[in-house]
Amino acid sequence: MTYGYGSSEEHQPLVWVRGIPFYAVHVVVSLLVLSMIATSILRFAGGTLFLDALIFESGRVLGGEVWRVITYGLVNEPTLGFAIDMVMLVWFGRELEKLFGRRVFLWLYAGLYLTTPLLFTLAGGFGWRGALAGHSGGLALFVAFAVVYPNVPLLFNLLAKWVAIILVALYTLSALSQ
Repeated sequence: MTYGYGSSEEHQPLVWVRGIPFYAVHVVVSLLVLSMIATSILRFAGGTLFLDALIFESGRVLGGEVWRVITYGLVNEPTLGFAIDMVMLVWFGRELEKLFGRRVFLWLYAGLYLTTPLLFTLAGGFGWRGALAGHSGGLALFVAFAVVYPNVPLLFNLLAKWVAIILVALYTLSALSQ
């Protein structure tokens, strides 16, 4: 396995359109944006029962509704947080895909996607009930980017490692307060 911009097909874009490279992360983000549009249309049309069947709830997963572990990320509300998450996915996911290759990147993404519901399911076995709706993987991919490229300057010339530490601290404090 070669790291970096090797000649392997894994490290190259899926397709070029008018000189613009499109990677697997672009397909993932496109599917998530389509799910956001579908969620909005279903909410408008009164399809909340269908959407409620997709949301992750640890008690229901333990009761046998295991599809919720995978479908929770398809219920995306049109929010600024979702838009920022998609930008982070494209920006940092593309760089990770270039570095690791398509297959490793997709395995990393799948692992990040499944970790939270699996941990919530495990915690649900001990009586703690958790629920998830919507996708949120941009921060995790950014932290992975900051681990690989810690000294890359970002906004206001802050290094990626410091931005990652600050964001993880803020998200941890926010989660603890809830």
